[in-house]
Amino acid sequence: MEITAPAGNLEKLQYALAYNADAVYLAGQQFGLRAFAGNFSTDELRLGVEHAHALGRKAYLTLNVFSGNADIEALPEYLQEISKTPFDAVIVSEPGTLAIVRKHTAFPVHLSTQANTTNYQAVKFWQEQGISRVILAREVSYAEMLEIRQRVPEIELEAFIHGAMCMAWSGRCLMSALLNDRSANMGECTHPCRWEWNLTEPTRPGQEFTIEEDARGSYLMHSKDLCLLREMPLLAASGIAAGKIEGRMKSTYYTALMSRTYHEAKTLQATDQRAWQILAEEVCKVNHRPYFPGFFYSGDEAVLLSKMPDINLGDYNIDWQYCGKTLRAENGLLWFDCLSKISTGDTVQVIYPDRLMDVTFTADRIYDEESNLVSLTKPNRSFAFPLENCSAEWGLVRKLEKGSIKDDA
Repeated sequence: MEITAPAGNLEKLQYALAYNADAVYLAGQQFGLRAFAGNFSTDELRLGVEHAHALGRKAYLTLNVFSGNADIEALPEYLQEISKTPFDAVIVSEPGTLAIVRKHTAFPVHLSTQANTTNYQAVKFWQEQGISRVILAREVSYAEMLEIRQRVPEIELEAFIHGAMCMAWSGRCLMSALLNDRSANMGECTHPCRWEWNLTEPTRPGQEFTIEEDARGSYLMHSKDLCLLREMPLLAASGIAAGKIEGRMKSTYYTALMSRTYHEAKTLQATDQRAWQILAEEVCKVNHRPYFPGFFYSGDEAVLLSKMPDINLGDYNIDWQYCGKTLRAENGLLWFDCLSKISTGDTVQVIYPDRLMDVTFTADRIYDEESNLVSLTKPNRSFAFPLENCSAEWGLVRKLEKGSIKDDA
């Protein structure tokens, strides 16, 4: 089972692959459904694909906006511009784009989840149109995935396994377009469903009433985040070709950590309880909404649960904060570029593509760029910890915000 990770820019692509993603999906400056993700210039697309192929991995280009007439007119020229970059596939969401891609390129074509494919007959239809992989709607249950797989065995199926869920069907939402004149279906969503809304009453002009759900307020239309970590043994054995991680607009740290975690999970035995609980704790070390399994279950849930590891994903409180990337290791010092404050006495971890190489320590000494001892770090500068025999290659630094670290050895 392929783990497909988001690549919002070239750095995220590099870290996703370093942290063991099997494939990445990325976008150019047009047609990619994430207008604010950073995205790739034409040269960066080429470099990204070359980097993936040098590692024996795959790279998929997203062309999955809902194209208007102007987009359809501009698409052939864009395809000509990127046609010499050897993408492993392009991802489309509607027939017009599909027709033009097939006319102007020889790329294999995957169907986006935006096409909200929910049944085997629709999968057969898209197969007849030349689609080689269907990325199923998030609303499809595990039992439905298995039936589709059984009825249409010749086509690859991909399912989302982690990340944000939209409050609309397969992400087809008009709220942002109506409220902000930025269409989610053109990659410009401003996420109004995740805003904190208040109530007003006509006879009390100017007065707002807070809707209290918990200490953080109330979010009437916001969805929990999808997490199918516990369900990975079933998915890995199901014949599903790929599991996709959402998040091209999320951080390098998120991309790397989720790639690493799901790569390990896809081959982990369901009976290895300790390792599963460690992975469950790892997915909680990024900012996230409360996790849930989405639409995975149907029928006899107890039977499915009996085949999976018993893990606790916890709640949405996060105890760890990402603090930056390692830069170099020299003279017994490990240097990193600081994004968040670390104070002496804090518990710090440096994580690596191999989880067993992670290093945990107390920051009892911190050096600044002039080799002075300091009591805390400041963002946008480089600092160092005294760490012997510690690699700087692909390291990411995080600190424990509260509580105490568990023994994960």
